[in-house]
Amino acid sequence: MLSQFFGHYLLEHELITRAQLLDAIAHKAGTNIKLGVLAINAGFLTAEQVEAIHRRQETVDKRIGDIAVELGFLTVKQINELLSAQRPSHLLLGQALVDAGVLTNAQFESALNKYKATYIIDDRDFADEQDDKLNTVVSAYIKTANTKATAFPVDYVTLLFKSLTRFISDDYTPLALTTAAEGDSVFVTQEIRGDFSASSGLEASLATLHAFSALFAKEDITSIADYAEDAASEFLNQHNGLFAVNMSTSRSIELMLEPQAVKSGTDDICKENGIVVPVLFSFGVVRFVYKA
Repeated sequence: MLSQFFGHYLLEHELITRAQLLDAIAHKAGTNIKLGVLAINAGFLTAEQVEAIHRRQETVDKRIGDIAVELGFLTVKQINELLSAQRPSHLLLGQALVDAGVLTNAQFESALNKYKATYIIDDRDFADEQDDKLNTVVSAYIKTANTKATAFPVDYVTLLFKSLTRFISDDYTPLALTTAAEGDSVFVTQEIRGDFSASSGLEASLATLHAFSALFAKEDITSIADYAEDAASEFLNQHNGLFAVNMSTSRSIELMLEPQAVKSGTDDICKENGIVVPVLFSFGVVRFVYKA
């Protein structure tokens, strides 16, 4: 997630354009190797073990490496070996921008050093992505919109980016946080109830929703709107379920989820005390809503 926020940093400081970012993401897409693939290639894991790790990750808020160690599939030493061999995403992005002539090496180096200094992070943080570092970055991100969301927006948004990386793709970039949605054609919502109440949702054009849902479902979804809505609803439910578990285990806050629904607009959820998190993918922008 720290790598994805480097793209956000470049956009916010007008060092690159959105089109240039998308081109760079497309250029590096084939070389961003996942930990599971690296482990299989090294002979550390079988494909069946990787699938077991992925199934486990659908129910707990933990990284693949942590789950692999818990299951006894990998050792910490093996994880470190794999991570040291993996090319970090932000470096792949930077190289793609330099190759395209968008940035010089000096400009990339300067931007990266300023990004690290802003959030007090170093190279090890990009690999480890500890929660305290992620929360620091997300806290600064949320403050830019002067949001009035009162109940745990940092926890929710931090987990949202982790969920996107785990279940959709790591080739995304957070855009500037807003407090207004755009009323695109599909808006999936879910209410959170319990020790506090919140409304959540995701909004996108139908074409963008098809692509998003296809990645989540790992199936080709191109024409059936209801299927795309169902898959997007299941992503929202899975993410919110992890949020509820986290709130229970870390803060002793008990929450329950209402059934998902599909609405035609977002004005009712975003008028006050709400935030909209626009996320740029290669196939379009998905806006995630949280109001507490």
